Amino acid sequence: MAKFKYIGQSLTRPDAISKAIGKAQYLDDIRLPGLLHTAILHPDFAHAEILSIDVSEAEAMPGVVKVVTGKDSTILYGDNIRDISPMAVDRVRHIGDHVAAVIAETKHQAQEAVKKITVKYAPLPVYTDARDAIAPGAVLIHPKADTYWHLPGLGGVPGTNIANVYTLQKGDVAKGLEESEVVVEGEFVYPHGSCAAIEPHGAIVRFNEDGTIDAWSSSICPFIIRDDLAHAYHRPSAQVRVRIPEVGGCFGYKSDITVEQTVAWIASHVPGRPVKWVASRREDFTSTLIGHGFRHRMRIGAQKDGTLVAIQADILHSTGAFSDTGVHVCNAATHNCTGPYEFPNALLQSKCVYTNTPPVGAFRGYGHQEGHFAVERLMDILARKLNMDPFELREKNYLGQGKKNAAGERFYSSNGSVRECSDIIKKTLFTGEKPMEDDEYYYGRGFAAVMKSPKGAPHSSKSCYIKINPDGSANVNMGGAEVGQGLRMAVQQIAGEALQIPPEKIRVYPEIDTQYCPWEWQTIGSMFTTQGGRAIIRAAKKIIDMLKENASKALLVPTDMLEWDGKKVYLRHDPAICATIGQLAHGYMTETGITVGEVVHAGADARLPRYSNPDVNGQGGLGVEYTFGAQGCQLRIEKKTGRILIDHFASSFDVGTVINPKQIRGQIVGGVMMGLGASLYEVLQYDENGNILNPSYAKYRFPGFKEAPGKQTVECVENPGEIGPFGARGIGEHPVVGVAPAVLNAIHDAIGVDFAELPVTPEKIRAVLKQG
Repeated sequence: MAKFKYIGQSLTRPDAISKAIGKAQYLDDIRLPGLLHTAILHPDFAHAEILSIDVSEAEAMPGVVKVVTGKDSTILYGDNIRDISPMAVDRVRHIGDHVAAVIAETKHQAQEAVKKITVKYAPLPVYTDARDAIAPGAVLIHPKADTYWHLPGLGGVPGTNIANVYTLQKGDVAKGLEESEVVVEGEFVYPHGSCAAIEPHGAIVRFNEDGTIDAWSSSICPFIIRDDLAHAYHRPSAQVRVRIPEVGGCFGYKSDITVEQTVAWIASHVPGRPVKWVASRREDFTSTLIGHGFRHRMRIGAQKDGTLVAIQADILHSTGAFSDTGVHVCNAATHNCTGPYEFPNALLQSKCVYTNTPPVGAFRGYGHQEGHFAVERLMDILARKLNMDPFELREKNYLGQGKKNAAGERFYSSNGSVRECSDIIKKTLFTGEKPMEDDEYYYGRGFAAVMKSPKGAPHSSKSCYIKINPDGSANVNMGGAEVGQGLRMAVQQIAGEALQIPPEKIRVYPEIDTQYCPWEWQTIGSMFTTQGGRAIIRAAKKIIDMLKENASKALLVPTDMLEWDGKKVYLRHDPAICATIGQLAHGYMTETGITVGEVVHAGADARLPRYSNPDVNGQGGLGVEYTFGAQGCQLRIEKKTGRILIDHFASSFDVGTVINPKQIRGQIVGGVMMGLGASLYEVLQYDENGNILNPSYAKYRFPGFKEAPGKQTVECVENPGEIGPFGARGIGEHPVVGVAPAVLNAIHDAIGVDFAELPVTPEKIRAVLKQG
């Protein structure tokens, strides 16, 4: 007999048809009365003082309504560190910075007029790498950084370009390394890349005559946008309304506030009329958020039997021109860089460093893939030094029941099993011998174990509102953003299971509106299923309790004698005595017309229990709900070209409970493709002046169908957790985490070369093969 009625089925997504036939509405589809368009001027230099701006010629261009600069702006915004201005005031800090803007009746008019703005600059030194930005004598990118507001626990080093320092200490790492019988170390580089979603960033903002503000955004954090705009323009949050239509992909960089404050600053100069800006493809690369930029220097100490003793990591993060969106990515990359292993001693320190690149924000994986790249490469290197099977080494040290991670969090059996996932990959890819080298190819196999925590704010919550209709259907409203991950399908299935109502009778919200949707911090960290699903179950319980209360009044029996089956409330020992949902949804109406009971609707929310900020040692409840997994690949390297072909990639994650099998496979297969992009193709390239050389789909290389693995195996383990709905855990970001180390471990297996910097391109392969 099936454990669940609707959970575990591969149902069709509720938004599938509208997207397939092109009727889904995205930001650029929105047309409003009186709509104006804006074009933004970006600087000629990645770092320079602004000496003067001449807008006179632009103001005279046809259709121009207003030309805006940052001259009079006093706004600094940011949720972690307020170091961002909506438009450059006295200096530019990266090549995509916002210098001035033209507001015009049409987009073309704005684009033509912005070319007529003349700016004089005094160039400053440009640093695209954190190592250069912290070198002695480096010019300060933010001379007033020590005056910026920041959250408690955050803060940089005065007089330097270091925006934040985070240190985690467990045990005595110096003593641990000294007592280790074997020590391995290395430096690993995960360069800048772009999320490069199909839909670029965009926003529409209108300052209304009554003092209210309306905004539309292609973002996943409407309530943060609302509160930030309210703070910047001295309005009550209730007077700011933010709407999110369909979002055409995110992968991280549409979390946090990005372009909305800039568009709002521009729109504030033309009250009464909405102003739209949608990034060009180039601007989406240069003028929004990018990802990664990590350099991990790591040492691991172990005993000769493979027992891990100590880990030390020094991490530099090239966080870009502003640190607000990168600081927590950096922190996550630090406290998660120990992977799924127990180290008795750990000293992990990161420096988040201002550089003259676009600011770094979230990228699917949020710091985990960068840290795993280092630790999983070193685990293979350590196994070779110990002359030990790499699986045996890992199995000896996996986190599990009773063990503690670097953050000091204790693990339980309900956290899942990395060992079970590892065994699946071993059986799938490592049974028998790999193919022998031939005239055309080298062959290799590689493995990586995975641990992914959610990463958010301790107060982060998901809220749910459910309304029951007399015909037995239900409406569910939440604040989570659907960005292609199948969130609405998960909501339907979880709500259907919790309410015992068929999912097809449940309508899930088609867009987010801060006026009507319940509060949610933002949709990040692979937390929606875990927290949002729990909120749905809590709201559903309230709904069922209300139906029973109404039925109690109708049937004249106590509620504890009643049951609910999705259609009616009935007396447990005599189901014929019942009241239908149609009789109860709006209260129970007696034969006289007198109505008793309440209209059935309810709200609830859910947070991660005991989720906290770091303590003085950098430890605490920093993850709470972890998902374990394992990934591996079998590849070929073409001798003639250096081309790497992935023949088989396998992934296994302990997801607790599979909500939708087809959807979870799509998540994992897609995540693997993103991970392969970072491993073998993707990197933002800069020249010495901070110009991005490949800000387009034509030049920014990422894998397509031709580069997809010949075969992808996905097998999930289901050890139910204690926190998520029906035992489910997060899985959205996890599939990217282990890809790079698995691939590079396989490359070493094939040709005996240890690469430590991504991406590993055919040119790099040819170079090492040529060296012999």
